[in-house]
Amino acid sequence: MISKTELNKSPFLQFILLLFLCLISVVLFSIIGIVITTITYGFSPSTFNNLGDPNIIEGLKMLQLFSAVGLFIVPPLAYGLFVSKKPFENLSLNALNKPINYLLVTIFMVVLTPFLSWVIELNASMVLPDFLSSVEEWMRASESKAESLTKAFLTYDGVGSLIYIMLIVAIVPAIGEELLFRGVLQKIMIAWTKNPHTGIWITAFLFSALHMQFFGFFPRMLLGALFGYLFLWSKSLWLPILGHFINNGTVVLASYFYPEMIENTDVNAFGEGSESFVTYGLSFVFGLAILFLIWKINRDKKTAELYVAPDSASQQQKNSSNQNLS
Repeated sequence: MISKTELNKSPFLQFILLLFLCLISVVLFSIIGIVITTITYGFSPSTFNNLGDPNIIEGLKMLQLFSAVGLFIVPPLAYGLFVSKKPFENLSLNALNKPINYLLVTIFMVVLTPFLSWVIELNASMVLPDFLSSVEEWMRASESKAESLTKAFLTYDGVGSLIYIMLIVAIVPAIGEELLFRGVLQKIMIAWTKNPHTGIWITAFLFSALHMQFFGFFPRMLLGALFGYLFLWSKSLWLPILGHFINNGTVVLASYFYPEMIENTDVNAFGEGSESFVTYGLSFVFGLAILFLIWKINRDKKTAELYVAPDSASQQQKNSSNQNLS
């Protein structure tokens, strides 16, 4: 049996524990979700692709909710309880941070939207070499299927359905994915590689890869890295959670108030031609300036403190105090 002390000293063991918790939890919650959706909506795996049936769509939404909770929320919470006596501190949920940071993150996500849309366009227009044409066909078929499912999800029947979809698409992913990737995995990767930048980008890569949407891979990885740096600098998981929520929530609100943008994926909200490139450039420059300001406000914090287990940190403080008294 591995002790808690041994676990806190080994990023590899922490990674294995996290994988184990994710596997057990997602399987368990998926089974529960399938049982409940089958009873509630007459849902069955053989009808997955029948997106014209409203009952199937509602069943898929419920199954998505159960799977997301099982994969993204339960494992990091269980991990926090397992490795520390102070799980909320271990997951950096106890630090609310300075109010100015929340305002800056909100402005940052809004300002960066045009630049991110340009990165999305570039990634979507990616063409693989001829010898990988069959792979590209498979990737585009997968992307098309995911897009169809997204459009089916983003259908509304009043304010109640808007709140429900906001929960599924924005609230649970923002909290859960940041708990798993930034709250746990990023810390493990930084401790493992002994380099915060390497740890952040590895985590961002895994964050994007898990979504299995190839033509949105690079913008999602970029977002993951940005959320990682927000967490690194602020020491509060609530900042990347807010950024993540704004990113996903704006899509939900846009599809609710402007459904034509979802139906016509060729619509470019920022126009075309040289004017759009000016918009993208300004978005990048101002986004970078806001990011620099966030770093400057939070630069006095010690990075190392975030990657020490709370129990170990408390012991280090006690030892330091004893040394000062002696």
